[in-house]
Amino acid sequence: MEAQVVMSQELPPELQHKIMQLQESQERLRALILRRQQYEVELREVQRALEELEKLSPETPIYKSVGTLLFLADRDKTIAELQDKKETLELHIKTLERQENLARKQVEELRQKITQSLSSTGAGGA
Repeated sequence: MEAQVVMSQELPPELQHKIMQLQESQERLRALILRRQQYEVELREVQRALEELEKLSPETPIYKSVGTLLFLADRDKTIAELQDKKETLELHIKTLERQENLARKQVEELRQKITQSLSSTGAGGA
């Protein structure tokens, strides 16, 4: 830890700023990945529910969970709601994938800039 303090005092302020930007960008990327993964889990659950509903005959009663209660639900209406939710989740996932790709590029660009700055100041290596 002491070495980090000494090292940060030796680095130019511009380089310190780039390092901070890199750390923030990496954290933003991690958050995007986590959110996308959560949506993907939810999407799989919706797809599984749709598959199960499709197997049932239209006369089979189905129940919907709302909080701690179960309510009798209309099969076709529930299928439509789940299909809407599936489309929405797929859209969110695509959006997050685009944001993730941009964040990855930003992280890589910052890494390259930091590496170049370190090699030009002689702080890198050894």
